[in-house]
Amino acid sequence: MSSQNSIQAFIQILNSQSQLISLADWEELQQIRSNFPEDDDEEIAEILEEWLQTASRSQLLTAYEQNLEIITAESSIDVGKNLGIAKSTSQTPPDKPSPSSKELLDNAIKINAPLSDKQKSQPTQ
Repeated sequence: MSSQNSIQAFIQILNSQSQLISLADWEELQQIRSNFPEDDDEEIAEILEEWLQTASRSQLLTAYEQNLEIITAESSIDVGKNLGIAKSTSQTPPDKPSPSSKELLDNAIKINAPLSDKQKSQPTQ
């Protein structure tokens, strides 16, 4: 199973099911965020899956597993093609994880965390 799919499934929870995450869990997420390695999707996916294993997060785990099933099913359709916009291929060598997974996850946590209300309420001039 692709660790990028795992990260994507988790990001989907942050973006569309963040109401399942308690305030205490958000605080914990903010803390583990700083432990994400820069370029190791596998390690990031393991940290997230470990975090989801807590009994109090069973709803989150279920949502995550459902997202993962959908993503995995969708991504297996185009196996070997992996073409982007206008048939462009990724600049990242296939054996190297995309450096943006940590960034995507970071941003999703920042954007959706209730703790980030302070930043959100800053009026932009």
